[in-house]
Amino acid sequence: MTKPTFDITQIVLLSFLAIVVYVFILIVFFYARRKYKGGVVEKVINFIIATTGFLLVADIALFLIPNYGFVISYTIHVIFKIIALTCLAIGGLKFFVR
Repeated sequence: MTKPTFDITQIVLLSFLAIVVYVFILIVFFYARRKYKGGVVEKVINFIIATTGFLLVADIALFLIPNYGFVISYTIHVIFKIIALTCLAIGGLKFFVR
């Protein structure tokens, strides 16, 4: 039986595209945070920044596959995605409570 072979260049390019989008989102929300100082809007923007930052770290963790193997890097990826979604949920709850 032969092993299936695949080219990972498309996966790497898509990961880099996602990272570029995350960095762009972070820049936009850092600018927005300076504009909307204080209040509930700034707190929600902080949670959006935290969510995007954790999603960025989660996608960067996939680049650890060559060094640490798929299982460990994917586990780190999933943990950071869960943290990101938790930040998003807490930010949404703070927005609706006020």
